Formats: sequence, structure tokens, C-alpha cells
Amino acid sequence: AEAAREAGAAEAGAAAEAAAAAAAAAEDAAEAAREAAAAAAAGEEDMVDEAAGPFAGVDLDASIVSTVTRDGGGTDQARSGSHANYISHASVYDSGIELDPADNSVVAHLMTPEQVDAVTISSRITPAPFHDGSIFSAHDAAFTYRRAGNVAEYHNGGETTDHPGGWTSARATYGSQNWARSEVVDDRTWLIVLNEPDAGFLTVNFPNAATVAMVSQAYTERVGDAEMDKAPMGTGPYRFVSHTDDTDFVFERFDDHFNPIDHPIRVHRVPHHKHLTALVRPEVLSRLAGIEAGEIDTVPGLGINDVKAYLDDDSFKVVFQAAGAASVHNIYPNLNNPVMEDGSPNPFLDHRVRLAANLAINRQAVIDGLLAGQGNQPLFTFSGAVGYPSAEQVQEVTFGYDPERARELMAEAGYPDGFDTTLHLPEGFGQNVDEYALIAQQDLGAIGIRLTLRAVTSGEYFTDAEVRARPGKPGLWWFFANTNPDIGSMSACCVDPTGPYAVAPGSTAVLDLFARQKVELDPERRKELIAEMFLTHAREATFIFFVEPKEAVMTRADINWPKGGANGTLWEGSHYATQKLV
Repeated sequence: AEAAREAGAAEAGAAAEAAAAAAAAAEDAAEAAREAAAAAAAGEEDMVDEAAGPFAGVDLDASIVSTVTRDGGGTDQARSGSHANYISHASVYDSGIELDPADNSVVAHLMTPEQVDAVTISSRITPAPFHDGSIFSAHDAAFTYRRAGNVAEYHNGGETTDHPGGWTSARATYGSQNWARSEVVDDRTWLIVLNEPDAGFLTVNFPNAATVAMVSQAYTERVGDAEMDKAPMGTGPYRFVSHTDDTDFVFERFDDHFNPIDHPIRVHRVPHHKHLTALVRPEVLSRLAGIEAGEIDTVPGLGINDVKAYLDDDSFKVVFQAAGAASVHNIYPNLNNPVMEDGSPNPFLDHRVRLAANLAINRQAVIDGLLAGQGNQPLFTFSGAVGYPSAEQVQEVTFGYDPERARELMAEAGYPDGFDTTLHLPEGFGQNVDEYALIAQQDLGAIGIRLTLRAVTSGEYFTDAEVRARPGKPGLWWFFANTNPDIGSMSACCVDPTGPYAVAPGSTAVLDLFARQKVELDPERRKELIAEMFLTHAREATFIFFVEPKEAVMTRADINWPKGGANGTLWEGSHYATQKLV
């Protein structure tokens, strides 16, 4: 890595030329494949004929109705606040790469990346059609990551935006301002040079259109930010039709998507139905009533207890899976701020207080009472992550339920009468959050940690301004982990200038392990470092660990929604695979 940096500017141009030449050698075959795919996607009748067997029992003209639990505001994937509307972003846009649901391996998508050296990545760009007929190019890719980084020229990083609510990127941690170099070599070649090796760079920064969606530079600059937040346009599986605040999102299949309807891997492709509507239904009972009445076809993101009554009902199908965008629920204390709301010393800086808080949570009662036994005590991100410790190692750092010992630790730390603080949480983000917060309030209150609950909309909770202000705000914050297999994804969600976890950064040991795994290019050694990071973070009780639940997805009996593999999930970003059977 050091040698690569020293070669730096002298070799970067040569690397770009070599990468472009190597990619061009395979271009004829790749172009032929794309032409075949385009021919297959030329019209619905042709697509049915090409794949008559697999789709003989599928209504490709069907209209699918699903649900989401929230409406974050607009439809601009990068804008802080609007970024929480995953249903829109994952439907209208595509990402640079995808992950194979069978094994989480990288699948080339809008870009085919090649690791030239430890810090240089050259990507061959797929000439995918946008919904307006223009063609995706390396210029669009580079622009997307400038805009994500708050450094796009057309609106001076948001300073001269036409959006009446202002414009700040929610995705600045993914932006190209964090790299040494972003160069458009030609329309089909994009070169990235990093400041240092980053083993998880591709899987963290490019695999999910709900995280960073590739946009059209020409369209964005022509219509402006206000229109982007009302009428998104991408290369994704669906064209945007309409969005009515707090009511619904409506989409129509994009028949010219560059991955045809019979694409063999369950990644973004031409959808298996014509229309998709997502109803905004925050209340569980409303979602269940809708599917019972036949108004709704699929309901993702349900709690385990929500579906108990339907498990033996032949009118419905129920699938259990890792809980998507909220696969792990933890509480993280502000360990940056030395004082509490009232100016008194921050008690969470004392390891004994954090241990006491962890011993106070009756996780098994949560798992048995709310989750029908489908859950476990988490570490800081989901248990399918690369490098997750073994079951034996996890057992060594698992906290039991011991409120008596917790009260002793509180007294030893100088808090026999406890203290007051605030627990901040988002409304309607992830299943059971409100119930979890009440349980935390009850269990922590029993040892003297008295909580006031502050709930805000998910659009507000995840804004860039809100996240970056947290180090200066005392209290406790609800923490979620997603199902991205690389732990770097969770550092990118809430970083501070020195490492992961803006409010609970952990010790020097944790940050050192995080930094070492990031630059470790040996996969097995990196797994060892990640495992040790998980364990150190748990031993230090950096979080108040709560629960890793399963979630339920329910569909009507005439709906098939394949997960595509062991690591596949059924969520807002995979509706394209939904099939209505005939």
C-alpha cells in the first residue's frame, strides 16, 4: 500500500490507460451480450416467449400492492430527510454493483470494477438506458458521488439549491471528496484512487440503490433539486409515476432495464409485474386488515407476534428473515460529551454504569414475549456480517439479566439513587421500536436510570445535521444495523472525524481494530481482526445491547416473492421479484 501511494501521481495515469485497455479487450463480447439483453427486453411479448417456461404461471401484467411504514418526505435519494424513502430510491434507481443473494459475492451491475492495485479501482461502465432514453456513463457515476459528497458544482454543494427546504446530502460519508482521486477516463471508464487500501470499499459504497443511487447528471442539473425531490428519474426497474405525501408511492415497470426479465440472479432487473403501489401504513393493524381484505398483496417488516394468527391460514404465506434495515437494535450512549443535560458528569463514561445498564435489560423476556423466541442478544451489527465471532466467542461476551448486580454496580460507580437522561428514537423505523423503548425505560428505570423518551420522525432522526450534532448532545440514542455483510457499512452511517459511532466511539482499542481491518487485504486475517473488534466492543459495554430480532414478511397465497438465495431478503428494494400467480 505504501509503495502504491509513493508511486501515486506518476503511476495513476498509466494505471488508467492499462485498465482501459484491458477492459476494452473484452468489450466486443460484453457489447454482444448487452445487445442480446436489449433484444430480450424489447417488448413484453418477446420477453414472455423467451422465458415461457419459468413465467408460464405468472401474470406479467399484474399490479402489486405493498406497504411501507413511513414517508420521509421527498424522493431525492441523496437529500437529507428524503433519503429515508427507500421504496422510491430502490425502485427508480440502480447501484454500481449488487450482491448475489446466494453468497453475498459482488455482481457487476452499472459498473464492472477491477482492482488495479491496493488503492486503485477501474470500473467499466454499463451503457444502461435511463428512463428518459439517455444512456448512463462514467460522467453520471462520478457526478453521483460528487453530489453525495456535498461537492457538486451545479448547486455549489447545496448552497445555491433551488429546493425551498434547502439541500444537504445524507450520504456525505460515501462521497468522492473522501477519495484521493475520481477520474472519468472516457464515457465507459471510471477510475477511483483511494487514500489508503480499503478492504470493504466496494461492498460498502456501491451495492445498494437505497444507499447511493446512480443519477443522471444532465437530468439533475436541468430540473434542479426541487424537482428531483418530486420526480426522480433513473435506470432502475420502475419508472416513477406519483407520490402522495403520507399516502402512497406509485411505479410502473421499466421494460428497457438493462437486466432482462429472465436475468438468472435475483438482482435489479425487469420486474415480474407491470405496476407497483406502496401504501403508507404506519399501523400494523391497518396493514393486516388490508391484506386480509385483498387490498394488499405483500406486507414486509412485520413483527413475529403480528403473524402468529396467520401461520396455519392457507390464504397467506409467511416468511421469517433477518430484519433488513433494522436487523439489530441497540442503544448507544453519548461517550463524547463529558456532561449530561443538567451539566453533571456523564455517568456512561464509567464502565460500571454501562455494565449495569446491560445487566438490567431482560432480553429473554423481549425475545419470548414480543418475538416468539425468534431473536438473540446482538453485538454491534448483524450476525451475518463478515468476521462475526463464533457462537462460543459470542457466548463469552453475552450479558445475562441480573438487576441486583446492576444496582450494586450503580452504587459502586457513585449512583445509588440513579440519574435522569433522555432516550432519542425514530418513530416507525423498524418493527416494535416503540415497544422496545418502553421496555428499556422500564428495565433501566428499575436500576435507577430514569429515561425520558424523545421520539422524532425517521426523516428527522437520520438527517445529516441530526447525526453530526449527536456528539454534542447528551443522552442515549437508538441504534440500528442493516444486513450489509461488511461492517464498514455501519461506520458510514454514523461516523465522527476519527472513526465509527458518532456518539459511542469506543476505546482506542476498538478504533485501532477498526482501522486495521479496513486496510487488511488478506480476507482471513481481516476476519480475525473484525471478530476481535466485535468482542472488544462488547467487553467494554460500549452499547447497551438490546436484541437482534427476526422479522416476518406476509403475502397473499397467490403471491410468490423469492428471496433468491440464503442471503436474500424481502424488503422495499426487492419488489421487482414479486410474482402474482395465475
